[in-house]
Amino acid sequence: MTRRQTTISAILSATFVLLTFAFFNFLYPYHIHYQEQLQFFRFSTDYFLESVVVPGGLGDWISGFLVQFFYYAPLGALILSILLGLIQFLTWKNMVKGSYAASYPLSFLPAAAMFLFFGGEENLITAAVALVASLAAALCLIKIRKDRLGDIITVALIPVLYVMFGGISFITPVIVGINSAARRKGIKGNIIFAGAALMMAAVTVIIARLCAPYPLDRLILGVHYHRFSYVIPLFAWISAILVPIAVLAAGVIRKDKAFALTLATVIIPAACLIPSSIDLDKEELFGYDFMTRMGQWNKILYAADRNKPESPIAVECINLALAKTGHLASDMFAFYQNGTSGLLPKYVRDHFTPGPTGTVYYNLGMINTAQTFFFEAQEGIPDFQKSARFSQALAKTNLLNGNHAVARKYVNALKQTVFYRKWAEQTERLLDNPALIAAVPEYAHMLSVRIRSRDFLFSQDEMDSMLGLLYLDNTTNTIAMNYLLAWCLLRKDLQRFMECHQLLQIGDDARHYQEAAILYWSLNHDSPEGMPGFISRQVESRFTKFISDFRSGKNEEIMQKEYGDTYWFYYCYRSNTIIEENDENNNSHSS
Repeated sequence: MTRRQTTISAILSATFVLLTFAFFNFLYPYHIHYQEQLQFFRFSTDYFLESVVVPGGLGDWISGFLVQFFYYAPLGALILSILLGLIQFLTWKNMVKGSYAASYPLSFLPAAAMFLFFGGEENLITAAVALVASLAAALCLIKIRKDRLGDIITVALIPVLYVMFGGISFITPVIVGINSAARRKGIKGNIIFAGAALMMAAVTVIIARLCAPYPLDRLILGVHYHRFSYVIPLFAWISAILVPIAVLAAGVIRKDKAFALTLATVIIPAACLIPSSIDLDKEELFGYDFMTRMGQWNKILYAADRNKPESPIAVECINLALAKTGHLASDMFAFYQNGTSGLLPKYVRDHFTPGPTGTVYYNLGMINTAQTFFFEAQEGIPDFQKSARFSQALAKTNLLNGNHAVARKYVNALKQTVFYRKWAEQTERLLDNPALIAAVPEYAHMLSVRIRSRDFLFSQDEMDSMLGLLYLDNTTNTIAMNYLLAWCLLRKDLQRFMECHQLLQIGDDARHYQEAAILYWSLNHDSPEGMPGFISRQVESRFTKFISDFRSGKNEEIMQKEYGDTYWFYYCYRSNTIIEENDENNNSHSS
């Protein structure tokens, strides 16, 4: 290539890497955090040996090493952009020597496909690590000058690369074969090489099937490329297959004038496929989960005020943020509410939804229930990985429950990490001297609000009783109090609400409680005489106007615009029957 062509090519590569970084750092950061929380990389010999004994295990170990840095989204975005940049660069280097500059855009095809692969939250970067390693190995083998020796070494390395990086490594002999064919005039040597490579690959897979407890399709398509064993990592394999296609196409192109055409063959398909490969709804959901995990309550409310999410898990996080900031009683119905499933969803058997729900129970003071949810979330991870996030949460719940031996088990494992080590060392000191636990503000608060009754039996179907017992156990637990009243309101159980509110301390700023009380009074009394005194004149005046507009037959859209932030609108226009029937379906869909 000329100097000008080299400069243009470098600009294209740099632009691709920068755009990739910007996408994952600014538009898709919570998918990065999602990946980090579902793995538990540890610097220990045992963990290394457990990882590498599986076909593709070394690639998985390297992937885990990289994913631990996803704790910080900018680091995760940087790692992903570097991996994609390496795929593009190594693809170009593997192209037949003497390729025209017009073929340079073709080197972006595998990287573009891998970018689309990264759009799925259950797709693992092990596939990208395996592809980079396979491309690097092919480049090294191509540089061996003696063809026959190079062929022999390539065939001999097939099982080695497979054991280290899995099925994607099979593209290495394909790339080497294409380059060898371009250099040789005779066809006999190429046929012998292809046959030997194919036979070695088949023998490798057969031996792996006899030694490893995995189905044949997983051994071929990759054990660690996708979190679910039954899903084919389609774009990962498209990315791998596009490498030899790009190498072959580079040998066909004979004119530099085709540069614009080859560039279009990359940009147009990628632009068309990106919308279907990314999921911004899940990105929003993962964002609320991450902010809840980190206790970023004001950030949650700011995001919710802009987007008005309707997913049960997102609403659950918003309601917890309102409770933690003291605004649940006054601002809950300013946001979308989908019944009790948006306050305390029922348990769903997966590896995501129990996480945020467990965080809610933890903040309520139901430590045992939170521990159950965290444990189920960790054990539900499809590829049988552990989770640093949930291990930390389980260490906390066991610490608070006095199960110090169990807590120490989690702490010892977390000490082998990078980003959880400091916390683990601090917690270890607490385990060595339990008298210091109450001096930590978080633990002191949790010990004060946790349920103390020994005969407490959790029941999802009697949540109002559970919350009532939790509050009566410690009347300073204002979150439990507000959750109890909110539970009654969301179920439209005004009778139960009025029974509970007489036992609780309701402030003057509890607007929704005033709205519920005046609604209950109007439904059960003919006159305002004797109405509860905590109802303000402002609420009473607005209620009178609401009743007038409601009876005049104004449509729901107009009523929502005027009264959408009130309990009255929720009570009159949201169907409890529909809400309760769809609780379980909505929770499953949100995950």
